[in-house]
Amino acid sequence: MIINHKGLGQTIIFLAGKASVRTKILGMIIPLVVFLGLWNAVQIQGMAREMAEQQLTKQGISIAGEMASRSADLIFTNDRFALHQLVNDTVKYNEDVRYVFILDGLGNVVANSFGNGLPEGLQFANMVNNEEHHKLLTINTEEGLIYDVAMPIFGGKAGTVRVGMTEKAILSIADTSITKVLLATGIVGLVGIMAAIFLTFVLTTPIKEMVAAAREIEKGNYKERVPLWWGRDELHELGMAFNKMAGSLERGYEARTGLIKKLINAQEEERKRIARELHDETSQSLTSLMIGLKTLEHSQEPAEIKQKVAELRQLTNKTLEEIHDLSLALRPSVLDDLGLVPAINRYLQDCKRNFNMDIDFHAQGMEGVRLPSEVEISIYRVVQEALTNVAKHAKATAVSVILERQGEAVTAIVEDNGVGFDLDSIWKSPVKEKRLGLHGMQERVQLTGGHLTIESSPEIGTTIYAQWRINTDIW
Repeated sequence: MIINHKGLGQTIIFLAGKASVRTKILGMIIPLVVFLGLWNAVQIQGMAREMAEQQLTKQGISIAGEMASRSADLIFTNDRFALHQLVNDTVKYNEDVRYVFILDGLGNVVANSFGNGLPEGLQFANMVNNEEHHKLLTINTEEGLIYDVAMPIFGGKAGTVRVGMTEKAILSIADTSITKVLLATGIVGLVGIMAAIFLTFVLTTPIKEMVAAAREIEKGNYKERVPLWWGRDELHELGMAFNKMAGSLERGYEARTGLIKKLINAQEEERKRIARELHDETSQSLTSLMIGLKTLEHSQEPAEIKQKVAELRQLTNKTLEEIHDLSLALRPSVLDDLGLVPAINRYLQDCKRNFNMDIDFHAQGMEGVRLPSEVEISIYRVVQEALTNVAKHAKATAVSVILERQGEAVTAIVEDNGVGFDLDSIWKSPVKEKRLGLHGMQERVQLTGGHLTIESSPEIGTTIYAQWRINTDIW
């Protein structure tokens, strides 16, 4: 069977990607807790075994030393009974001692704890030189490991004592340690898993609430907000930012809805005005022209015909001017024919006459430059709306209009010395009509890729900055 490791890895990544955040966190924490617990248990078991081995070795050396000291005189006096008694007492009162036997100077066994003969090969398994203090040998038997300690008696002149220490105590200590460690690991792991579950609940619940709120906002419920119950951490800041964003969306939606309504009403009003002007002005002029032509048709006197032609010519010129003014109000033809700067300049000249204001206009870096048509009309309408607001509300005596290009940036600035206003109160005003004009400019600028900034304070005046970044390839 061939395993496609690449396909398996992609499957794991795909499944992990589909899993929830809670599952991912638990999937990381639980294996980590189990791994650390098992690793800790293995390390502690190894340390416990190593410490027990060292302790067992020291104990074996100590017992062998004591046996060598006490058996020297007994060997020299050939007191076999006392030697056997010493060997048996040593095994009896030391549970870690598996066996003890004593060899004389010739290597013969003079006393042992086995009762009968020694197991085959044990007598010469661990030979120690007279110059050595002791010698340790590990022997693998059916009963497990035996730590065999050989120690010379009276410098090797009286013989050798051999002590075998069993590893049962080591295994018992290690088993007890690993049991306790596994129990502690289980408890710690359970606490860790419970803490992980609580942590994932704390982390994912706000996210789920924000997802639910985002879906409600997507459906058009812009009043939806997330509760801020999870403390004062980053999630709290995220929730505050989410609610602030939802509030901005709600205000923008309301402003856009109001703006659309205003635009529709404005369109209808404009149509009414055009229809009224066509009826009251142009239609009457054309009717008068038609009556004059009919009168001229029946005229016989050259002087009367000449006078009537002059009147009709004057009436025709008046009608043409009315139609020109009407078309100019709808869209200035000079904007399409000559460009943005001449169109703004002509509009400002009209404002000077109509509003009786001192208007200063400067254009820098715009020589021979044509912007995208949507940007040009947007700049023109922003200046037009700003001047209209100044005329209606600002009570200004002087206005400065600046249009400049620096690199890719095109900026339009309208500044007046009027009474100004409190910008925050306007944005927060429940009366939508108060902010529709500002929102209208803002929406128009944003829809054409620009950014609008309004600065105003009571009794100081108002400054409007509108900026666009245009690709330099169009210049």
